[in-house]
Amino acid sequence: MDASRPQGRVNPSFLGKPTFKGVDHVVVAVRDFEAAVSRYETIYGMSVTTRSEEGVMLMAFFRFADTYTVLVASTDGTGPIGAWIEARGESVWIVAMKVDDITATVAALRAKGVKMIGDPGAGVPVTGRLFIDADETRGYLMQLIQR
Repeated sequence: MDASRPQGRVNPSFLGKPTFKGVDHVVVAVRDFEAAVSRYETIYGMSVTTRSEEGVMLMAFFRFADTYTVLVASTDGTGPIGAWIEARGESVWIVAMKVDDITATVAALRAKGVKMIGDPGAGVPVTGRLFIDADETRGYLMQLIQR
């Protein structure tokens, strides 16, 4: 018996097609935007790809072949980023996951009792942003993106 392999039964609900195709991008909430950008440039060995500002949110994108990382900060400590950092500190804020069919994925997650933010309800098309609640993922928002 191989001790490195997990033992036990396979959960039959996991058989078949996985829910997600992979990670689309990761968003990290930071307090000191410039210090974080500089540190990530050092860690990644590359310059930030794009910078932008929307309202009170600063964003720095590090783009890779098929994914990217976004650093986000609040310019004045308010808004969703300010609230997130106040409650949880600097941390991963969002992991965005790719799905083939967002409507079918949301219906399947709803049937499993997964709590979602932005769920329009059964029979209503998903037209906005949709997240699995941070309480479900043990500490970060999981965004669903159809790609």
